[in-house]
Amino acid sequence: MPLYMAFLRIWRFVVIPIMIVLAFGTTAQAVSLEKYPVLVKLADRLSSEHGFDRGQLLNWFKEARIKPKIIDAMNRPAEKLSWNRYRGLFVNEASVRNGIRFMNAHRSVLSRAQAEFGIPKEIICAIIGIETRYGTVTGSLRVLDSLTTLSMEYPRRSKFFLSELEHFMVLADEHGLDPLAVKGSYAGAMGIPQFMPSSYRRYAIDYDDDGRSDLLGSVDDAVGSVANYLKVHHWRVGDPVTNTVPRHQATGLEQFVTRRLKVNTALSTLVAAGVTPSPGVDLNWDVGVMKFDDDGRPSYRIGYHNFFVITRYNRSQNYAMSVFELAEEIKAGSGN
Repeated sequence: MPLYMAFLRIWRFVVIPIMIVLAFGTTAQAVSLEKYPVLVKLADRLSSEHGFDRGQLLNWFKEARIKPKIIDAMNRPAEKLSWNRYRGLFVNEASVRNGIRFMNAHRSVLSRAQAEFGIPKEIICAIIGIETRYGTVTGSLRVLDSLTTLSMEYPRRSKFFLSELEHFMVLADEHGLDPLAVKGSYAGAMGIPQFMPSSYRRYAIDYDDDGRSDLLGSVDDAVGSVANYLKVHHWRVGDPVTNTVPRHQATGLEQFVTRRLKVNTALSTLVAAGVTPSPGVDLNWDVGVMKFDDDGRPSYRIGYHNFFVITRYNRSQNYAMSVFELAEEIKAGSGN
């Protein structure tokens, strides 16, 4: 048999069937209420506790799609990247340049939020920049699809996402939103600051005084809501966020390194070990020592209370450090 004929047979009987299986295995599937009776129970609860039309809820759930690509995205989040790769995604020339533009364009509301909530305006800018490229990339997946997929087909966190799905349906009703139309991230985060539905309901504020908190379309509401979120999570006005430990002071710090998201070491202990903290800090504070990989060389940072407040927004040391570094670049470039 000629070689090209053998190749065609392999393509026809082996490669093509595999491609078909893969295609169907990653195609979105309509929701079956028989397969997912939890959704029927959710409809019953929303109907009895919030006055929803049960039939309408069931119709909405049947319109949802289970999307395997959402599960894939959950299994490979950017936060698992190495520090250098992660930093490069968010702290770069373009993000700094656009952050300065955002700062200048919205300086009035940012300054107001800083004065009222105590959150530095460059921190607010950096969070919005990392979350949605300053409001320009807010997500292309239907929130209903994301939350339904994750609550039904992501066992590790299904309870959390089922709760978020419930919050989303209530949120849509409270704000007059079409649950089939609202789009967001693969995890179901929404709007300019990418709040999960529960956070939207708890922390979003009306900062442009138009009678509603609109995180999908109002920059002012987004700015105020980010500031409110950090304040509620106990941001300390005037306290530092983090500082780098000089390499000559880093000997012996490995024993203090934490991968957790809270302070765990007395600052006085580090000072006794030869570390110089940020000026003016209280040596009675507890801090966290963090280790980052800077081009193959370890870099140690001290994380103060405010650093770990940022991790309440996204539970990642890489995220909080990127917020801080981007904020510092924006501050320097905007003449803040």
